[in-house]
Amino acid sequence: MFDILIKVSPFFGLVALGYLVKHKEIISATGQLYLTRFIMYVSLPAVLLEKLATTAFEMLLDVTFLGAYSLSLLALLMLSGTIGFLAFERKASHGIMIGLSSAYANIGFLGIPVLALSIGEWTSIPLALMLTIDLVILLPLASFLLQLTTMQNVDNAHTPLKTLKRSLLNPLIVSIVVGLCLSALRIKVEEPITEGLKFIGSAAGPCAMFIVGTSLVGRKISAKPYEAGLISLFKLCIAPFIVFVVMTSFNVSPTWVMAATLGAAMPCAAVLGMVAEEYKVMPFQASTAVVLTTLCAAGTLPLLIRYFSG
Repeated sequence: MFDILIKVSPFFGLVALGYLVKHKEIISATGQLYLTRFIMYVSLPAVLLEKLATTAFEMLLDVTFLGAYSLSLLALLMLSGTIGFLAFERKASHGIMIGLSSAYANIGFLGIPVLALSIGEWTSIPLALMLTIDLVILLPLASFLLQLTTMQNVDNAHTPLKTLKRSLLNPLIVSIVVGLCLSALRIKVEEPITEGLKFIGSAAGPCAMFIVGTSLVGRKISAKPYEAGLISLFKLCIAPFIVFVVMTSFNVSPTWVMAATLGAAMPCAAVLGMVAEEYKVMPFQASTAVVLTTLCAAGTLPLLIRYFSG
């Protein structure tokens, strides 16, 4: 267990460093924005493009894996959303937000860098497929349901169609699509290009960890964190369990089951705070859940990695 902690601690050390640097105003909001854009538009896409373009398409088009993960998300949304609805204010919008928060993991900025460096770079492939489902199906679906239950104006920035459009134009999704096309067409990517992509992608891990830390500064914390506590329980404990059970039931490859389970165990994605603010549904609780799950993941992730490492 100690060796796992030693391996993972630098990642969360960078998160703490990012928080400290932003809290002390060593880095400006403009600097944070440009670094975030570098990760989103350059470094992480390079990682995904290189991995997908150099992997056999038959491995990428794993219908069983995609179906099992989609079913896991649906089960998690229904279970956590129902419990959240019954346990708190009995508002449909609250149940939907709790369900989304419990299912939507920070795979892009935390999952891919952390697992690539602690488990192996091969984990980027199943995680990229999970990220695609999250951005193209889960987020637009949740936005649609929130739109219905909160009766927001159709010009809202987070309407389902606008959310779907943003997701499809997300540079991570674009890199995934390009990588899938290159793999499907069996177009060989020359070694100088792949080496260049690897070099650019090597910055993704440390930069992403640092930015996660800066994003925690100034988040509004709820005075009644019960909903955030429930979300954290589902996100860090129940979500990976459900994904593991469903994936195993579908006879998914054990290595991909491990990657999917660890990916599902990542903390809440920071975008949840923005969605909650937009729809005025549990904004303080959503921000609290992002902070709480990120802090707690420093302990829960090493335990899960140790379990799968035998």
